[in-house]
Amino acid sequence: MPRYVEAEGLVLDSKPTGERHLRLTLLSPTLGLVTALVRDSRTSAKPATSKKVKSASTRPDIFDQAAVQLEIPDAGTVHPNFYFLREYKVLHRHTGLGKSYAALEAAAGLARLIAHNAAHFETCAPVYELCRKALEALENGAPPEAVRLKALFLLASAEGYAAREQWLPELPATDQTIVITMMNRPASEAASLAVDDTARLPKLRVSFERWLERHTDLEVK
Repeated sequence: MPRYVEAEGLVLDSKPTGERHLRLTLLSPTLGLVTALVRDSRTSAKPATSKKVKSASTRPDIFDQAAVQLEIPDAGTVHPNFYFLREYKVLHRHTGLGKSYAALEAAAGLARLIAHNAAHFETCAPVYELCRKALEALENGAPPEAVRLKALFLLASAEGYAAREQWLPELPATDQTIVITMMNRPASEAASLAVDDTARLPKLRVSFERWLERHTDLEVK
């Protein structure tokens, strides 16, 4: 008899696999990082004989926040944290991300980093909430580089890395002020930074990513 588990998740990635399926990478606060296989309704040329996803929503999309029912496969048939998606309900679709290439790029960069490192996180609940808030800020028009840098900084700090104590003092005083100001404000208020300060954010993000590569176990791609 099939066994199921219900969870909430953010779709970090969605890729076609085979001729008629999608492979979803989901970040769940309770299950961690999971892979879910689902039939792609857009490629089904004829009625399927296998089970379909029960859903009143549209096709699963990247960055969806969704409630899912996952079927647990038979033991030994696939790798751990692999499921078959049976029900999918969109709780929030971040359609606003498509209005800005920079926002979409920032969301994709954050999603990649989380997907590559989720297996090492002690717990995924804080990471899920961080990612959810970052996507919400990006959708609402917050400066993408500010959101991305702040999310990286908070993620590293949550994992116990001394970003504030080690990376921050390495920066020139003016850059330290920019980072501290940004960390002490909601990402949505980063637009109030001076134009010259905002222009510094991409270089500061790259600097921080290089620091992460040198001093932490986080895989930055």
